[in-house]
Amino acid sequence: AEERERVARALQALSIDLRETLVLREMEGLSYREIAAVMGSPIGTVMSRLTRARAQLRRILQADNGGAARAR
Repeated sequence: AEERERVARALQALSIDLRETLVLREMEGLSYREIAAVMGSPIGTVMSRLTRARAQLRRILQADNGGAARAR
């Protein structure tokens, strides 16, 4: 439960576009094409947003955990 709360807080720290893209892919399981259709964005934009969202989420979680997440 604690880890879930950490992830939820980290997700809230992302911009809306990055958060929405990441949630649609990782939690809803949509394909890049489906995400592009939902968001009205090109697939390349979806791909770059996912890359940025994952990197930012990783940095936020590492900072929140004192860097211990790097060991995983």
